[in-house]
Amino acid sequence: MESKETARDGEEIQVLAEASRLKWSSRKEFIISLLGYSLGLTDIWRVPYITYRNGGGAFLIPFIFFLMVCGIPLYFLEIMTSQFSAKGTWRVWDMCPLFRGFGFAFLVINWTVLAYAMLQKAWIIEYIVASFSTELPWASCGNEWNTPGCVGHGQSESNSNSNVTLNSTHHYKSTGNGGDNVSIVAMSSAEEFWNYKVLNLSSGIDDIGSLNWKYLLYLLGCHGIIWLSLVKSVQSIGKMMYVTAIAPVVLTFIIWIRALTLPGATSGMTYFITPDFNRLAHSEVWIEAAFMAFYTLGPAWGGLVIYGSHNKFSANCFRDSVISTTVTVCYGLFNGLVVFSVIGVLANESGIPLDKVITSGGFSLAFVAYPEAITYFPYPQIWAVLFFVVLLLPGLDSQTILMEPVLCVIEEIFPKTIGKRRIPLLTVMTLITFVCGVPLVSQAGVYMFQLIDWYTATWSILFIAVTESIVYAWIYGGDRLSRDARLMLKRPLPAFVRITTAFILPAVLLFLVLISIFKYKPPTYYTYEYPAYAQIIGWCFAMVSIVPMFGYMAWAVKKQQGPLKERLVSLLKPTADWEPADQSAIPVYQHLERNYKRSFKRLVVYNLTGRGGCDEFSGDSSEMDAINT
Repeated sequence: MESKETARDGEEIQVLAEASRLKWSSRKEFIISLLGYSLGLTDIWRVPYITYRNGGGAFLIPFIFFLMVCGIPLYFLEIMTSQFSAKGTWRVWDMCPLFRGFGFAFLVINWTVLAYAMLQKAWIIEYIVASFSTELPWASCGNEWNTPGCVGHGQSESNSNSNVTLNSTHHYKSTGNGGDNVSIVAMSSAEEFWNYKVLNLSSGIDDIGSLNWKYLLYLLGCHGIIWLSLVKSVQSIGKMMYVTAIAPVVLTFIIWIRALTLPGATSGMTYFITPDFNRLAHSEVWIEAAFMAFYTLGPAWGGLVIYGSHNKFSANCFRDSVISTTVTVCYGLFNGLVVFSVIGVLANESGIPLDKVITSGGFSLAFVAYPEAITYFPYPQIWAVLFFVVLLLPGLDSQTILMEPVLCVIEEIFPKTIGKRRIPLLTVMTLITFVCGVPLVSQAGVYMFQLIDWYTATWSILFIAVTESIVYAWIYGGDRLSRDARLMLKRPLPAFVRITTAFILPAVLLFLVLISIFKYKPPTYYTYEYPAYAQIIGWCFAMVSIVPMFGYMAWAVKKQQGPLKERLVSLLKPTADWEPADQSAIPVYQHLERNYKRSFKRLVVYNLTGRGGCDEFSGDSSEMDAINT
């Protein structure tokens, strides 16, 4: 029996080793792929809108703080540990097997976001198709979907018909006596195109309405592109990223240059960079900044683990991480300037105050404000196509990256069977994801989209980030991480990473998680409020990625033998399979690990000062001298 189990384990290890031999073709391709991972739709519409909603430049202070202090350390450590072991989102937790349930969390989060966020691509494609019209359909009010309250291109609110009010069912109702003297809330033609043409809104999440069959075809086409991009894992992802990561930056720069030639652009950019320091006293600003930092860089999602596992053992992942995160932060700030320059143009042309231009929520920047501003450009059809291609390309690469951790977890759990059949697995998961996205193309789709988006990958991501930092710094240990860094990079763990991971990151994020729960507000869409049962469903989406983690912990403890304390101690130690991916480093690693001694007091001192860790591996420091040479 033991010989059969040994043979089976050996075969599984061989399969996993073959998968880990797929490496990035070059360092440049690795960095470009990291940029493609971080530069997505979040930078283009979510971050600028959150900045706008939180008082402009004031939001940038906590946002940059969380990017640098909380995002970068986890960003680097996820890449480093997976590069060290050449293991993916499931097997990398051989470093601390009690927390292998992280793999389930990554699978659920990525797959959920993949399923609902694909709807954005259908909206974008609809705008691209509409951009080829002789006249942009959102620039005028003479269309079948327009209402008497429509304000067309070049009109102001004072020139619109103002004797009707929209209610939640999007019909008109009189607010005066006998309907003779009633009032209207005006809506721009771009906003009406978005609500009544693109979304074809129903009255609420209870009113499913009809399916948009054209959107189903769009979804099918996007899933097909992602399928092709993932057939050969990183070998195909890297080639795709050259287009999807670089092209949006170039196109965004072109749009910015054009915006700068129009009046109002400078006032918009000034609003973006001018802080209102009074807003920093509001906890909501800090909470949303933390959410956006992790949404932007992408630690605690699992994708970075995938990327690191396919990197060469000796690659300088710290340098590459710094380059990638710095470029991501700079691009986020640059994109904010672009967005606000366009908003400034829109405010100048429409006569609406800059802080009141955006009225319809987070989607407005991409699907209302930008299209409306483009109508002020010469040859607006060309600029509209360029802009929505800018949205589509990073959207597709982000969707591609979301699918890879899902596949990796399944392949690593079942390496002998499913792990050898990537194309069938990819095909099945693509079809399942497509089917789950079908309800979202109904008239109630945007209500479902916002509900899932509100609860998924928010609290759960911060919780995972806090737990990861504790595992890295206190359970596996900062001294072990520093040893592994020396084996790979010939340098200890950077002091900034060591201190922030051990002390600052878990304390700050845990505090924000607790505050955000107390400050919780249910989502709304315009004036529509979700029913109570929908909010319960939303909380289920928030918890569905966390519950499997605790379920796996319970199962792992039960599976172990011996007293409870011994079981926990065993599950908190690295497994026998946890070792360097480089064969030449294994003997040194095993010797150091066998002689490894640590007390909690000594670990606290090491995490604070960086001293006392390496010297405790054995009686002298000769091993570390050998590593450094």
